[in-house]
Amino acid sequence: MSDTGRLDIVLFTTSRIGVELAARLVELAEVRSLTVVTTVIPQTRGIVRRVRRTLRLHGPAGLARFVAGRLRRKLGFRTKTDLGELLARRCPGVRRLHCPDLHAPESIEQLRVLAPDLGVVFGCYKLRPSVFAVPRLGSVNLHLGRAPEFRGSSPGFYEMLEGVPEVGVTVHWVSEALDGGDILLQETFPLELAPPGDPLKYLRRYRLDVLVPQGERMMAQVVAAIARGPVSARVQDHARARARRQASWRLQRELRRRVAERRLTFPGNAS
Repeated sequence: MSDTGRLDIVLFTTSRIGVELAARLVELAEVRSLTVVTTVIPQTRGIVRRVRRTLRLHGPAGLARFVAGRLRRKLGFRTKTDLGELLARRCPGVRRLHCPDLHAPESIEQLRVLAPDLGVVFGCYKLRPSVFAVPRLGSVNLHLGRAPEFRGSSPGFYEMLEGVPEVGVTVHWVSEALDGGDILLQETFPLELAPPGDPLKYLRRYRLDVLVPQGERMMAQVVAAIARGPVSARVQDHARARARRQASWRLQRELRRRVAERRLTFPGNAS
């Protein structure tokens, strides 16, 4: 960190939401440089296992989309926007480093060469200490969920399933425990428990319209505070921790059933 109060940051991500966070961070006066480190989520090995996993998580319709996507790729059609192209549009001039495997020795060496002050994690898989401890100050994660009760995947889903009328967003130091590091900032936001229409579509909109932008604001606030000096954090109560897996197709059907029951109990919510 050559400028007092300004940070050299690396942002680890696999997805578009990470690029949107980069667009927020690069505007901070406290950020001297930003490198977006993109990677890919490891694929389940073997076509049979991938089919089974797709069926478990997304059901028959999801399996049909999976097959159609493979066919489009074989025919040469692009199925996703390249993160490098998106980053160039949203954050011109921001450096990108692509590492197919963040934990590979060559990837770790590239990170060390950058000599970052702080790592920022959003929309990425679980990192090991060999990666998240490379930055001088460590790394902070943006988790869409209230830790420790709602660690892991599927933000908003388990809250709605269990009848919890709010969803948390947590910014915390990265540790070896999944979403288990000391909390720097945490806020909660109201959640409809019997929204009109398909509750899964509602949750997708809710994540993009509420959780992601609020999380970006909170992470920017935390990064600026870290640049200014020591920050306080509170230790999580690990006895209350629950790690949530990606919601299965069976649980998605159960969510729809419970929401339908709530609408019968509170018919005004269905209007």
